[in-house]
Amino acid sequence: MGTGKRKTRIVKILSMASCGVLALSGRAQASHIEYGVGYDGVFTNNIYRSATNRHREYINMFRGLLAYHKHGRRLDTHLDLEAIGRVFTLGTYRNDVLFGVNSLTHYIVLPKVLSLSERDIFTQAPIDPRFVMEPTNLQNTNALSIGPNLSWYVDPIDAFQARLRYQNFYYQNLPSTFPKTFSTSNYRWLARLRFVHAFSRYTKASVNYVPSKVIFRNTLINPDYRREDAYIGFGTRLGHLSLTADGGRTRIEEAGGLGHLSGVLARIALTDTIGPRSRLTLAGDRSFGDAGRYALQEAPAPNLVLPVATNPQESIGGGLYYGRTASLSYTYRRVTGADRISAFWEHLHYFTLPLSQRLAGGIFNVGYDLSNRVSDSIFGDYVRIHYVSYNANTRYFGAGTRLRYRLTRRLSVSLEGMYDRGLSRDPVLAYSEWRAIVGISYLTNPYRMRTDPFVHYTNAMFY
Repeated sequence: MGTGKRKTRIVKILSMASCGVLALSGRAQASHIEYGVGYDGVFTNNIYRSATNRHREYINMFRGLLAYHKHGRRLDTHLDLEAIGRVFTLGTYRNDVLFGVNSLTHYIVLPKVLSLSERDIFTQAPIDPRFVMEPTNLQNTNALSIGPNLSWYVDPIDAFQARLRYQNFYYQNLPSTFPKTFSTSNYRWLARLRFVHAFSRYTKASVNYVPSKVIFRNTLINPDYRREDAYIGFGTRLGHLSLTADGGRTRIEEAGGLGHLSGVLARIALTDTIGPRSRLTLAGDRSFGDAGRYALQEAPAPNLVLPVATNPQESIGGGLYYGRTASLSYTYRRVTGADRISAFWEHLHYFTLPLSQRLAGGIFNVGYDLSNRVSDSIFGDYVRIHYVSYNANTRYFGAGTRLRYRLTRRLSVSLEGMYDRGLSRDPVLAYSEWRAIVGISYLTNPYRMRTDPFVHYTNAMFY
């Protein structure tokens, strides 16, 4: 199927899902709409992010946001739509428009018996995660998951649960310089079967079995395979502390009897909700990952901090891997934005592509409200990444500051300055860049302000 036809199909699916969400939501009352528009004028002294081919550029960026959230007795839905138009004044790159969709719907057909769920994300992912992030190193990607949820309560404290899912992970056909046989588009059938026992209102244990079948559009690099997860889960909450943990094993069999893999599945997350505005999370994960599995953040323990590779989608498009990860993060919501400090460590061993890597680093974004109109913030990051198959130990780091002045509660102007640098054994990956940004935005929700400016660790669309 050609790129145009596949895009058309995705747009139709998203449109039908959105219309269905809006139609159902009209029956309930607890709904909320957010919207915003903005403009950023960007100057960069190194648009190509190159040590030798340095060119300055002026970029005009036009942003639009529409969000619909609803919480009702039988229907929960969240729909975020974003668009960013980029005009490269000096013609270094072709002008483009980036789109983003983030939707989540849960509809209860029969309370405690049957419900329907939908999850969809359309965004951009890197084509080659080893290379620096710039406009030609992006491809559109869509992750869709839809299916029913079934429950059978044996008694008030014991229940059987089943979640059945059809999932489709689409990656845009790459330019002619990349062979189409490298496509990682795939779909899968998945079931999550579990028996849950409640010791109390806040403490539960479960026995879980999760079989799935993964089918790739092209099997030259990524063979089709069956996967089985079997594990015991535990979750509890004590005051503002919550703990979730899973322990078991995973078995993977490749199609055609080409081989099998097996390994430990272990996850743990400890969350401390320190007051109504702050949260501290410590998480660890040791398990198999695969192309698409974490795209929708549907891991068995959904509050885990998922792998945050140098480019967030590279653990999606890179195929099958076994990962060991740990992270620590702290978030605080101010009146006009969110502050975040986090550190992470990852070791991902890929089986189907030469992307095995070790990462470590941290990020911070801390602000201060000087008055009810003026706020400032400083931000920075550090990431060290080593691809085992390549002599390309690379360190990315940067820092910046942002000053924002609110003309009204919803209308604000901002001034930013930032410095970003990459140091690597591979001279192609080394660069330094200065950026200055002047912006104006009208947002009904101040938390939708951009708080993560560095594209080499943050999603290209959603912030």
